Amino acid sequence: MPFYTKSSFLFVFIFVITGLSAQQKTDTLSDYIQILYADHAATSAKYPGKQLLSGDVKISHNGALLFCDKAIVDKKENLAIAVGNVRLQQGDTITMNAGYLKYDGNQSFAEAYDKVLLEDPKMRLTTDTLYFDRKKQVSYYTSGGVIVDSVNTLNSQIGKYFLNEKRFRFIHNVHIDNPDYQLDSYQLDYFTDSGISNFFGPTKIYNDQSYIYAEKGHYDSQKKVSWFVKNAFIKHKHTTIKGDSLYYDRLKEYATASRHVVLYDSLNKTWIFTGYAQRWIDLDSIKVTRKPLVVSISAKDTLFIRANQFVAAGKQDERRLWGYPRVRFFSNDFSGKADSLYRDDAGKLLKLLNNPVVWSGKSQITGERILLQNDSLNRLDSLLIPKDVFIIQKDSVGYNQIKGKKLLGKFENKQLKTIDIYGNTEVIYFLREEDGTLTGIEKDKSSHIYIKFDDGEIALIRFYDKPEGIVFPYKDFIKQPRQLFDAFNWRGDEQIKRKEDIIGEQILLYKAETEQKPVNLFENVDENREPDKLKPKRKAIHGHE
Repeated sequence: MPFYTKSSFLFVFIFVITGLSAQQKTDTLSDYIQILYADHAATSAKYPGKQLLSGDVKISHNGALLFCDKAIVDKKENLAIAVGNVRLQQGDTITMNAGYLKYDGNQSFAEAYDKVLLEDPKMRLTTDTLYFDRKKQVSYYTSGGVIVDSVNTLNSQIGKYFLNEKRFRFIHNVHIDNPDYQLDSYQLDYFTDSGISNFFGPTKIYNDQSYIYAEKGHYDSQKKVSWFVKNAFIKHKHTTIKGDSLYYDRLKEYATASRHVVLYDSLNKTWIFTGYAQRWIDLDSIKVTRKPLVVSISAKDTLFIRANQFVAAGKQDERRLWGYPRVRFFSNDFSGKADSLYRDDAGKLLKLLNNPVVWSGKSQITGERILLQNDSLNRLDSLLIPKDVFIIQKDSVGYNQIKGKKLLGKFENKQLKTIDIYGNTEVIYFLREEDGTLTGIEKDKSSHIYIKFDDGEIALIRFYDKPEGIVFPYKDFIKQPRQLFDAFNWRGDEQIKRKEDIIGEQILLYKAETEQKPVNLFENVDENREPDKLKPKRKAIHGHE
């Protein structure tokens, strides 16, 4: 006899009731697939316990409804196979559409194929093949899927959806398109209600303005707040910030970094190494604390600066830098100390404030304030001390000393070449022959002194405007005072003589950053390796599997 025959709904209903009565009394009605409606039904002796349904088929199981054009229901195995316009509906929230579906009533497990669409009120998932475990309320795919919600479009090779938590886990080739950014990751957990993402493995978030990389982190797409760890950095235009832990608020354009922090300004060729940093992106401002180090490259020379904290603000060629307190700095041409520092890139000016001292060649220079000026090529050009000038050079038997009110100095080839000192100037200078033999000591006073240096040594001194001076012969040298008033303060034991004294404990981080070679951020990721199991052993940031 033919397998397919016409049948009334009454026949189907009687068949279902009869079949259910044969089950064990301990079974409940909802444990078995129930045929609610079909335009046609057929049975065959060759296939005992099976029914072929067609025409507006409606089946139920444990609160879920299955609609399709055709279905085979195996009452013995508690199994249904649906074909054509398949729709599985769970309550008022979850709907799955497909061209073909196999449903195991014993396991409450569905396998859907052919243009599968899973929807809830806040998202749509499309894929070729989808598995739905209704007992665990988990669905997953392994052949690629696309999720769309009100804000994002997400693609991945493997995905798992925890319905009760409204949470997806995506693995392999994960990509999110958002109006404000794009995200690429290897593994990501995404919560559809909150828009929060937790990611693992190489991940980048980027748009036209910024680029973020990390290998573990958290991103809130609604609040636009991020937290990144493990090889993390944020690039915005010409600046980069790295650290063991990064926090970024996109709405406020505010970022912080903690532990092993590196900031780099490619336009100004400046690095900052520190333990903690804050950045206000819209204001182009940075504040760094916890043993910060500034390294600035200029005209084939490098300036190293230390202070308890630094604040930098301003755009390219207009950036300003404040450092305070306990400022120390070093370059190949000069070094120094001060309580505070101010640098103006627009004016190419460096100011040392509050008890400053500068060492250039063999000279120690102090004053109320010390100003260092660069030229148009950003080379060290001039020196200005507006008040309380005092210059000291150590001699084997004493100190050459120059005192005055105001100083103007000029640099050549990064060395102090000439200085002019004005106002009540005084000099103590040890006279020697060309072979170094000491011949006497000279003391002078005038209103203006001109000094020329050669390899850091005083080569020429000229006195202007009625100078007064005296030279003591060598035999009378010991009887003469060797200092000029109370302003004398030799600080040679404080002099910074090498960059390592400034870099200190950050030497490894400095070398790793400034001597690094370009690397492929994804070079350690095997794209062909077995993805994480659908039940991973480790827990994500929020404690879910």
